[in-house]
Amino acid sequence: MKFYFIGGLGSNKNHMTEFASYFPFPITYLDPYRVKLESAKDLVDWFEAHADSNENTCIIAHSLGGDLARYLASKMPQITRLVLLDGGYLDMDQILPLEQEIEETLAYLKQQVFSSLEEAVASELGDTDNPSQATVKAIQSSYRWNPDLHHYELDLDPQAVLSLLRVRRELRSFQAPLTDTKALFIGPKYEDEPDWRTRALENLDPSIKKVLLKDLSHDFYTAVPNLVSKEIINWLQICS
Repeated sequence: MKFYFIGGLGSNKNHMTEFASYFPFPITYLDPYRVKLESAKDLVDWFEAHADSNENTCIIAHSLGGDLARYLASKMPQITRLVLLDGGYLDMDQILPLEQEIEETLAYLKQQVFSSLEEAVASELGDTDNPSQATVKAIQSSYRWNPDLHHYELDLDPQAVLSLLRVRRELRSFQAPLTDTKALFIGPKYEDEPDWRTRALENLDPSIKKVLLKDLSHDFYTAVPNLVSKEIINWLQICS
């Protein structure tokens, strides 16, 4: 079986480094944020261009990556296993209008500018004690130097990002049937769940095994990569 990882918006392969070190199988990182995907067909074509279609496949995907992965699994028979890391289950139209999401995303991209990589790392880590080298490298790799404006900015093409946000709405992957794909959902369990997330979790397809982990944030796979790896391996063994 081939294993692929699709991260969330703004992530890069370094975010997966520690998880991959615990995961017992080779896993290939795929980055959909470097290309402009404007339709469901573009998404399928992109995956076919980067993945081996001759073997059974498992996609592990985080956040927005989970939305993309769930749609792919519903369309491509070689994807027989799917792991959603807090993604692929939300109806974004029930959370906020697309126009507001686009406006807030553009504002965020404009705000994330720094005079140095050290400043960018400090901003993202906040009060985190003893961050791993992989975490620091992942943050550093998320930024690029803009020689015209003399600052570091997120290494993302705003137009590609906005296009992908539009495509996500069109995919409606939270409704995508997984008839021939076994799926696992892992997400954080918050003490005070927003109503929209509570409803979404309650409406999660019952065929998808659900695991909720306490005292963790949305990016939990970078915080407890060993635990996430164990959960996935145990599930793979059960459904093999």
